Amino acid sequence: MAGPTATGDMLNRVIPTLVRVARRPGAALLTTAAGAVGLFGLLAAFLGTGGSTWVAWVPLALAVLLALPVLVLAVRRERLQRQTRDLDVRVVGGSEVIVVGAGTDDPGRRAMEEELAVLDDAAAEGTLRTARFLPRLEAAQRAARVAAGGTVNAPYLADDLRVTVVALLGTLGAIPLGLLGAFVTALLLAA
Repeated sequence: MAGPTATGDMLNRVIPTLVRVARRPGAALLTTAAGAVGLFGLLAAFLGTGGSTWVAWVPLALAVLLALPVLVLAVRRERLQRQTRDLDVRVVGGSEVIVVGAGTDDPGRRAMEEELAVLDDAAAEGTLRTARFLPRLEAAQRAARVAAGGTVNAPYLADDLRVTVVALLGTLGAIPLGLLGAFVTALLLAA
């Protein structure tokens, strides 16, 4: 893979900013989901210990199943925080104009051609949809890796984004399902 390009530099400026912006909402989402699933798990454990058959333990198994995406998202979020922590957020005060000369020896022209070649490679990579599960997302991540110059220049692109997106959706679903499970389990305990 090539060294850092202007596109890779741009990704290294945008991604840490997005991670910092999403830090508090992400923590609130994980806290809410963990609370709902934890309450469900606690009530399900009480139901299981007071039950006389194995069926009383089914709610606890469901609570553990709901806890899996929350745990995966928490691990992925922490890894992303750690990988983008060293990337600094730069504020650019001015603009830079590059004048490309007509000669082929112009370093500005060579840099522009190299950047266009990287973007062409990234676009070609983005058109290949080889994955069976969320193929567009996987293709977009591969294209971003190519544009950034590989995972050495963009370590936050090393993890499979599809797993993170599925964990996010599972965490979003765990909140209402955990609360519903806690409510039903509380009714069973009261009966």
